[in-house]
Amino acid sequence: MPVFRTVTDAQSGEIKLEAIHQPIYDSAVINAAGVKSYFQNPAGRSQLQTNVTTAGQLSWPKRFSVKAFRCVPSFTALATDLLSYFDNTVFRCNVGEKQYLVLPAMLITPGTGLEIQLLTGAADPTAPANGQNYARHGRPEQRNIYALIHSIYIPPVQNFVVSTEVGAGVTLSTNGFTLWVFMEGELLREIQ
Repeated sequence: MPVFRTVTDAQSGEIKLEAIHQPIYDSAVINAAGVKSYFQNPAGRSQLQTNVTTAGQLSWPKRFSVKAFRCVPSFTALATDLLSYFDNTVFRCNVGEKQYLVLPAMLITPGTGLEIQLLTGAADPTAPANGQNYARHGRPEQRNIYALIHSIYIPPVQNFVVSTEVGAGVTLSTNGFTLWVFMEGELLREIQ
């Protein structure tokens, strides 16, 4: 059952809002060094790629209280790509002109997904080459999330951006991988 709130607006007086737990998410392909900005281009993209409807802001009268972050790489990502990405990337969250979070991307764990183990080859020199591959960025456990002590508040019609700054030292395969950024928290929307 949703929680209801009343907020006061200078122009239109009181507005009745309902609060629901609904993550806001967006995705981008990471295939080279540089800055990837999230929540900036929803036009023509599917619900699998993003659930935002307005570029870089929430439409009136929506508000969002960010309580945690997740970064989930596509399950087809190569282990070497993930290792290079997490070793060379900075994660940022800005609302308006204020920076609210900056840290190495390795701290933003997915808490979802697959653990991948791949062992191939044999010790016999006539067999195919030995190989070992183990990819895991955090355990697939929902509680494995970067929770904030103090929420980040995104007001309506206020620009916000989450970005990943992939350093020049990154080494990625030709196609790279898709990375989803989830802002977990409370969405306040107008009561219908």
